[in-house]
Amino acid sequence: MSYNCLGRAYLLARVLQRQYSVEIVGPIFGNGIWEPLAEVDDLSYKTVGGGTFPRFPRFPRFLPQIRELLREITGDVIYASKPLFTSYGIGLLRKLASRRPLILDIDDWQMGFRKENLRNLSPTQRIRSLVDSAAQPHRTGSYWNSLFCQQLIRLTDEITVSNRFLQEKFGGTIVCHGRDTEALNPEKFDKDLLRERYGIGKNIKLMMFFGTLRPHKGIEDLIEATSQLRDREIMLTLVGVDIDNYSKNVTTLARQKLGERFKAFGLQPFQKVPEFLVMSDVVVIPQNKTFATIGQTPAKVFDAMAMAKPIIATAVSDLPEILDGCGWIVESENPQQLAQAIQYVVDHPEESERVAWKARQKCVERYSWDAIESVLVNVFEKYRQDHAFS
Repeated sequence: MSYNCLGRAYLLARVLQRQYSVEIVGPIFGNGIWEPLAEVDDLSYKTVGGGTFPRFPRFPRFLPQIRELLREITGDVIYASKPLFTSYGIGLLRKLASRRPLILDIDDWQMGFRKENLRNLSPTQRIRSLVDSAAQPHRTGSYWNSLFCQQLIRLTDEITVSNRFLQEKFGGTIVCHGRDTEALNPEKFDKDLLRERYGIGKNIKLMMFFGTLRPHKGIEDLIEATSQLRDREIMLTLVGVDIDNYSKNVTTLARQKLGERFKAFGLQPFQKVPEFLVMSDVVVIPQNKTFATIGQTPAKVFDAMAMAKPIIATAVSDLPEILDGCGWIVESENPQQLAQAIQYVVDHPEESERVAWKARQKCVERYSWDAIESVLVNVFEKYRQDHAFS
């Protein structure tokens, strides 16, 4: 509940809330609820634990919290987020104890993250890491623990996934990262007024990355691409900068290379997402192609589509299909090609605006809450006859 994985659970819960009574139950391994959703009051949160636990706690210290979580899970149907012990594993225990249906949502390839971590090590370090992980099965986020949970996926009653890679790997129904296209509507926001509020000049051509900063997100490529642009009025802004070391390092790099052409904003509440996006002239999603990203679809592409923004993304996961006919796709890890695409979008504002509105139309038709509600209801409705949904 303390990290950005809550974003996917919140989305699914809000859509299901249209038809059913929904609670989100989960452990806190950080300093409270994940900041962008900390002030949200449209869902019921039931949390266990506190800031004394690391992101991936160890047994047996976590056992009292497991017992408490099991008591809090009272729903007629259990919907687990991610095949990890701290979510799916606990859901399985509740399923076995209560014989209630268990549905698993897989929005990332967890073993892809583990494989990517190993790939960045030397052969000797890789072997040592795997041996250490095998010697410490009590670590709930270890390589072998994650692999074990992946093997248990077959025990779920139903699977939902966020993209085609995951569907091909695990089966199940694709439920995209849908968005509330009524709330995310550019016509409800004043671009000039918001730019004045956030200190961005009217004549600035604002290029934006909005999301959690991670090494596989291609931020360094975006900084390099910006430094190559001939148009000195193009400003790069990163929205979602956290206090972790990677965020600090990448913002330092951006300031060194771009100077006044760079601006950073911290984590933002969900309700402020449209305010920031409406200020932008182009949104860039420069994912690297790695084990960590081939099974991941960035949720922020749908925010940008809903807000009718020109979008440039790399050819990773389902992004080419999502943006087909309504965005620009470039090679991954190619700053020069990325810079050319950014310059083209900025230099052709009328064409960019037409493409951007096509993106919004596609989002409304395929990726809105209305669109994914019917998909989710098809998954859950079959359990209504056996369980008294509220």
